[in-house]
Amino acid sequence: MKVRLNYGLFSVLIFGFLMIGCMTQNQPIRASYSLPDLVGVWEGSYFANQGETGLTLTVWEDNGNYRATFYFFFLPGRTNTSLMSEGQHGSYYMRVTANHSTRRYNLIGTEWINRPGPNWGFVDLEGVVHGDVFSGNAIGLGNRLTFRVVRKQ
Repeated sequence: MKVRLNYGLFSVLIFGFLMIGCMTQNQPIRASYSLPDLVGVWEGSYFANQGETGLTLTVWEDNGNYRATFYFFFLPGRTNTSLMSEGQHGSYYMRVTANHSTRRYNLIGTEWINRPGPNWGFVDLEGVVHGDVFSGNAIGLGNRLTFRVVRKQ
């Protein structure tokens, strides 16, 4: 009994398997919008009136609700020296929700932990997660305030 090998079909199958392997390795990182995906510690900065300012966001789940702390701080040698003195920092609690229609997270300030002065207000955020990067804008301020933080935990 002779076996005939169809090289055309064989080539198509091999090419197909190779393409599937390449596509799965090089797939773009999809945006996440599930609240558990946001839980963790995120570090980076935001840009506002005072310039670039250090930012640590810590997000956790509390009995089915999601909360965060927004901790901001002076960055030596950066543009934030115009309105922030060295060592100045502040923090507040936030309510965290996911907007499934826009696939964005909303973080809304609720209560000060450490307010650096009477002229400081909450910065409410809206953004997306791509892999280990959470970035976006301040709600209501458009592109005048942007933030970018990277997952640390």
